[in-house]
Amino acid sequence: AGPETPASALAGRLIRTGPDLMDTRQLVVVDHRGRTDAAGSCLSFQARRTLDGLADNGVDPGSPELRADLADTSQSCTDQLMGHELDYGATGAAQDLERLREQWDVPGLALLGIGTGGRTALAYSTTHPDRVSLLALDSPAPDDGDQESTARTALAGSDAALRLWASSCTRPECGPGEADQKVEAITRALERAREPDADVPAALLSDVVRSALGDLAGASASAPSQGDIILGDLIESAPGEIPDSARDRAQALTASSLPYVAGCSDLSRRVPVNRVEELESEWSETPPFGTILAAQLSACSTWPVPDATPLEISPAIPVLLIAGIADPVAGAAYLEPTAGRLTAAGATDVRTVTWGAPGSDVLGHSSCARESLIAFLDAPTDADESTACPS
Repeated sequence: AGPETPASALAGRLIRTGPDLMDTRQLVVVDHRGRTDAAGSCLSFQARRTLDGLADNGVDPGSPELRADLADTSQSCTDQLMGHELDYGATGAAQDLERLREQWDVPGLALLGIGTGGRTALAYSTTHPDRVSLLALDSPAPDDGDQESTARTALAGSDAALRLWASSCTRPECGPGEADQKVEAITRALERAREPDADVPAALLSDVVRSALGDLAGASASAPSQGDIILGDLIESAPGEIPDSARDRAQALTASSLPYVAGCSDLSRRVPVNRVEELESEWSETPPFGTILAAQLSACSTWPVPDATPLEISPAIPVLLIAGIADPVAGAAYLEPTAGRLTAAGATDVRTVTWGAPGSDVLGHSSCARESLIAFLDAPTDADESTACPS
């Protein structure tokens, strides 16, 4: 699992998908390092409010006041982690996988990384190439540590996912109106949240919307997902009102400091503070997320900077890459570029599954993708080189 997703929540989602995957293999869900220690609870209330307020109207990303507040935010965690701040990124989480393998006394691991959990799987494949029997990645987050390119990817994916969802989801739960009206309603909600007196600040509400966009049921599903419901509730709400479903998701997102600690610890190339204002202006032309995502680039500016770790994959490791067509974290139309990056890192056998719907966590939503994963687990070299799953 990635730092944003507790192992218990991921396990529950996998169980709810049905018996097709769970009955074929013994599956062990590994939590990301830090969830149950200081890394998961180190942000003070004021530190969290500083992060949530980065996109408020009137906040200057280069002001001395904000720099001081961000330094206090980092200090809230570094005081408790005492020199181990960078132990909670993907590299540290990969070390836990190796300890698990040693305790099991097995020669290797078959790895499935979902979302940001893909960074841990790739880090393990880089540091222990002879210990990986096969590698499957579902909606993997960008892993090269470049903060600006990662944010650009997230912006493109979030925008594409919102517009595809608005045009394709016709369930009552997805809210009233035509596609452009749905997009406009979400945009208005995020603009209203930029006011300093908003109940849920824009940076947090943007995270809520984007997490909902990662949890979309797809047109062929029999029922809406929780993400569909959150977006539909926001569209139906009166201006300035935040529905309970969105508030609940906001509380879940702020329950742990780990995504902040782990995310900053994986970014080896940071955006300079003076660049943030330039990106806010440039990305303001991509509403509703552009200005907000640019403002959030300041979050890690005072966090320690990790060393870069080039990605390497042994040619002997079979790889399965699973992706939707628009992911709010991984990006829009990212399957081929990601497959190319894996090949450039050394992989010689990369098989792909494309889900024809926006969203993330494809295995949690597509029975076709789960069937492809099972076929890959049964016989990696005999599985189809490319599979297209319907929406």
